[in-house]
Amino acid sequence: MKGKRAENTNRDLKEQLLIDNFYRAIFEKTDRAGTCLNFFIYLSFFREAPTDRLIERLLADGHKVYCPRIQNGQMYAVEYGEDFTLSDYGIREPIGEVFTGKIDVAVIPFLAVDKQGNRLGYGGGYYDRYLKNSTAKRVAFGYGFQIVNEVPYEDLDEKMDMIVTDEGIVSMDK
Repeated sequence: MKGKRAENTNRDLKEQLLIDNFYRAIFEKTDRAGTCLNFFIYLSFFREAPTDRLIERLLADGHKVYCPRIQNGQMYAVEYGEDFTLSDYGIREPIGEVFTGKIDVAVIPFLAVDKQGNRLGYGGGYYDRYLKNSTAKRVAFGYGFQIVNEVPYEDLDEKMDMIVTDEGIVSMDK
């Protein structure tokens, strides 16, 4: 899947489709239009579905955005700002205080995901541990070609509520 992502073309068009589909999924298909929300969004790295323009748009629309930071093996939400540091993996992480309030929507990266909401990540379990006690709507955010028939999963894996890709939106029935 990493190879397929590296060969991905038309990235600018796909990024705009991702943003459009995300807004449709969160604001048009729910009763959240006009509501200021708290978003937890990964800072895209390498060939992941890009999130910078999505973050900029959400901030411009008056929403709060928090991004992941890993400390002592745990993932925390930290308000998005202008100052970042690089993790041991070379991923941007925000500098600031840990946010302990309510996250409304969590935007999660994936290598592959299935239509049952099972997500294949990078193997660290950070997002699963972070989401375990969260009531946030869980949105897998990536490209359409990353949706597969079946993803292996374990009991500790947290399911997604929705998949948003450049090709459309898939909602899971719960």
